[in-house]
Amino acid sequence: MLLGSRGVGKTTLLLQRLRQLALPGDEALYVDLGDIYFSEHRLIDVITTFVEGGGRYLFIDEVHRYGYNTWAQEIKQAYDLYRDRLRITFTGSSAIQILKQKADLSRRALQYRIPGLSFREFLWLKHNRELPVLTLSDILQRHQVTVRELTQDKFSPLAFLKDYWQTGYYPIFLSEPEGYSGRLNTVVQLVLESDIPHSMESGRADYQAIGRLLYAVASSAPFKPNISKLASRLEIGRNTVLRYLDLLQRADLINSLHQAAKGVAALAKPDKIYLNNTNLLYTLAPQEANVGTVRETFFFNQLNYLTYRTSLLPPEIRLPTQGDFLFIDREERYLFEVGGPNKTLAQIGKAPNHFAVVDSEVSGASDRIPLWLFGLLY
Repeated sequence: MLLGSRGVGKTTLLLQRLRQLALPGDEALYVDLGDIYFSEHRLIDVITTFVEGGGRYLFIDEVHRYGYNTWAQEIKQAYDLYRDRLRITFTGSSAIQILKQKADLSRRALQYRIPGLSFREFLWLKHNRELPVLTLSDILQRHQVTVRELTQDKFSPLAFLKDYWQTGYYPIFLSEPEGYSGRLNTVVQLVLESDIPHSMESGRADYQAIGRLLYAVASSAPFKPNISKLASRLEIGRNTVLRYLDLLQRADLINSLHQAAKGVAALAKPDKIYLNNTNLLYTLAPQEANVGTVRETFFFNQLNYLTYRTSLLPPEIRLPTQGDFLFIDREERYLFEVGGPNKTLAQIGKAPNHFAVVDSEVSGASDRIPLWLFGLLY
């Protein structure tokens, strides 16, 4: 299963895989569950007919838009019936909570989170510049050597970084470079109007309230929410505000930070909220796209990819008492302060695993790391 926000390229991945197989239509099939056909026909019936006709590979797009709201049960039924004869790949909104589906697909389906493009992927796709994927350890321990290696041919990453911040996270730029902002606005509206409601068990959400909430975050990012005031302004309950913030988080429209000592349950109040990525900032609230907010949003977004890792104790990003971000990975804790070229450790103090992340091409100190390097994490 591929989970991700609208616009990150899930459908393209399915179609590319279908093309790679180069099989006839009776053996490999793509279906979109948002198609009007499925308002009158059941998925399981389509699957049964396909398999009986010799079908081997089935690609199902946008399961969250299935009108019967039983996609999980029907895919489970198909898996149990045809597991030796059929390979199923399906996509859904990142807002889906697959573990809460009535049919337990978590033990049957491998899940992959699909983010938008990293800075590294953007450089490769748009500028044909291929850079290596770096681990966090590479960046923290070898960044001085790595920077020298990557810039020895006079490559200047900062010349491309602002372009990425504005129009590089979603692969929309590959097909619609001139209409990027308008297309991204449309994507956000579809997430609010369609993907979020279809991902909820009740199928009901106040689109206007969620949209106003998102705009409140965008126009004040990084946003420090006062839940009671938001509830009063939006004329909804306090718990509803928290539930809508959780939906926006799961839909990859915002990124929330909680203090290190607090839990992260769905109804736990976030202490600080950013938009998910810098493209959303420039599109939804360009007047708020000051360089400090952009730097922090970029860093949070790129580092957040590491939290997608599936494990008993996945990494976390928390809000520290001092500094901007605290990254916790099992027993290791890394404290980051993000800023301009002259940023130092004055605000968080020199200590092991304390780092200044600086908006410069190179850095002369082991505890001052160029910001752009964090765009090479995937």
